[in-house]
Amino acid sequence: MRLIRLLFVLSVILAIPVNAQNRITLDEAINMAYQNNLDIQKQLAIIKNAKTDFDESARLPNPSFSYSREDLKSNLLNYNEWSASGSLPINFLWERWSNIDSKEKSLEAQKLYHENLKWNTGCQVRKYYYALHSYAELSQSLERALARLTNLSVSANHRLIEGDISEYELQRILIELNKLKATASEIELKKTKLENTLKLFIGFDINNKLFTVSPPLKKELNFTEVELIQMALGNRNDVKAFQLIIESENSNLSYNKQKMIPDINLTAGYKKQSDHFKGSVLQLDFEFPLFNRNQTRIEQSVVQLSVLEKELLFIREQIKTEVIESFHNYNVNKVLYDDINKLRFEDIFTTASFSYEHGEISLVEFIDGINAFIDGLILINELKINYENSFFNLERAIETSLTNIENNSGAK
Repeated sequence: MRLIRLLFVLSVILAIPVNAQNRITLDEAINMAYQNNLDIQKQLAIIKNAKTDFDESARLPNPSFSYSREDLKSNLLNYNEWSASGSLPINFLWERWSNIDSKEKSLEAQKLYHENLKWNTGCQVRKYYYALHSYAELSQSLERALARLTNLSVSANHRLIEGDISEYELQRILIELNKLKATASEIELKKTKLENTLKLFIGFDINNKLFTVSPPLKKELNFTEVELIQMALGNRNDVKAFQLIIESENSNLSYNKQKMIPDINLTAGYKKQSDHFKGSVLQLDFEFPLFNRNQTRIEQSVVQLSVLEKELLFIREQIKTEVIESFHNYNVNKVLYDDINKLRFEDIFTTASFSYEHGEISLVEFIDGINAFIDGLILINELKINYENSFFNLERAIETSLTNIENNSGAK
């Protein structure tokens, strides 16, 4: 007996670190997503490429060096000469600044897209995390009800033997018991699927169990629809990024216009001949822009700017619509959840079970109580998830935190 107790204590001790290791808070889940989410990693790669383009635009052009030598003979006459020169394209003196400005704004735009992606990722993690926690609580409630109904079916079997109830009554109880088992299994499968989705999204080991922590969610929403729209248009990093893309294209247009001037090369060097003539050499090479004046690139930039400006107007209208719809969904789901959250469905099941065991209600009333409990518990869980999701969708739409989250030590 002592050996069994010792083994039990050791198993509990060994299990505690495992649960603690797999128990993550919401903030930890969000940080894991920032580090491991594939879309964020792709955006970081885009930023690195934009940084490379920016560095490239700031580099000076390579100078070229030329050396030539001639040794000529004719009977008794010898003649030789040599020259060395360096050449440098000088267009960069007026072209590089607009090119640098264009690449710099493009880089800053990609950084803003990264911030926008992080915000959207955090909102998505919140939705998965809170939904998983709600399904975990629902699963536990159904398991408690299943244990109670199992005990009641055992008691009903004894009552059948004693002749207190009929075979039909026992069978109806067993049917409800199996219906509850099926419902509990279905909820457990949904919870497992949601857990795996969250693991993949944040880069958590798919083979380990994930335990969530219950953070009280204080929803502070004291804004009108107009205020929320203004917040979204002022705070959305994707809008700021798109505005920078337009500015970058404007700088690119200036760069292409400056490319109308053909390449100009300045060459300077030194030349020495055998007849003691020597001195500096200066050469200037350039084309006359009679035909090719970079018209294609200029026209492409103008067209691209026109498209971008129209697209920005569309994005702003799209954001307004998104905020309006999110705000409406939040208000609808809040009312639905607040109305049903006042009910205590577990009390219905407890009361029905107790009353049936003591013969205070009929079998029909007891079954009705069971169905009301199961349907109500699932309904309140779905409404709660919809309510929380609508809140996080609104936060995502305005890209501003409306949430005050405090973690506690309760794990589910």
